[in-house]
Amino acid sequence: MSIRALIRVGFLSLFVFAACIRPAARKAASPSPPDPGTLPEAWLAGVSCETEPVIQVHAYNEDLYVLRQSKCSHFEAPFLYLLFGEEKALLLDTGSLGEPPVAATVERIREKRARKKGKDPAHLVVAHSHSHFDHIQCDRQFEGLPNTTVVGHRVEDVARFFGIEEWPEGIVAFDLGGRVLDVIPTPGHHPAHIAIYDRRTQVLLTGDTLYPGFLFVFSPNHWDDFRRSTRRMVDFVAGHPVSRILGCHIEMSRTPGKSYPYGTRVHPEERSLELGVEHLLELQDALLAMGEEAAIEAHDDFVIYPAWRAERFQRPPRDAR
Repeated sequence: MSIRALIRVGFLSLFVFAACIRPAARKAASPSPPDPGTLPEAWLAGVSCETEPVIQVHAYNEDLYVLRQSKCSHFEAPFLYLLFGEEKALLLDTGSLGEPPVAATVERIREKRARKKGKDPAHLVVAHSHSHFDHIQCDRQFEGLPNTTVVGHRVEDVARFFGIEEWPEGIVAFDLGGRVLDVIPTPGHHPAHIAIYDRRTQVLLTGDTLYPGFLFVFSPNHWDDFRRSTRRMVDFVAGHPVSRILGCHIEMSRTPGKSYPYGTRVHPEERSLELGVEHLLELQDALLAMGEEAAIEAHDDFVIYPAWRAERFQRPPRDAR
């Protein structure tokens, strides 16, 4: 066989080998499916305060719990998230006024899970999507508790604890022990705002930056921060599969484009909590179209709300901004 023929055979063999391994390589590169989880069809929404619990607890799965403070105790009715790893647990936010028994509820969940696992309760880290009053009010319930760390509220506190050296551009991993979370700085709604991505369930927790309700930006000085943070999340999800986006409130009704007036204490026809990547992209497109000319703009599932554009708006208490 001539040298030319040998070369031709060699190239043909290489092509066949590459064709055989290419599907396997594609399969290996595909992301793992998320740990499954469920959300309730509807949340308790202040319709029956005589019977509704102060905190509604829902197990998304055995390692992720969603807690909602009752609207009967405070109209903000924030959602709190409790995630478990093998070594640590993370509680994101502690609730609003009304003194719901958040610490006692979390402790019951920790102890029950520990008994099931046959091990000591995981060390609890109490962090915050941001430090407006309706997300930090029950911090005092955790102060001084054993096996518990409460993260501070300032940008420097958050950056130092999670090891974010370049705020707000730096995105860091936080390991709970066999469960890695990505911490994404998202200032705009609040200077120390963060989003959390759970690699295990592929759930993105967006706090008050994106949820089915009023996406408040309280100062024109923070508008560009809000836009850049939205872009940062869009860039992040381009490389990370997202099963659900979950924020901290519901203020939209089941009717597309219809929101409950801010401060409403009863939501009889409340929209579901869950959003998707399509909503994040919709927000990004709207902000790009607005540019620097911020405007109040209602969408089917959220309302972009630069508060200084409103004729009347009651701001949060001074110590909460």
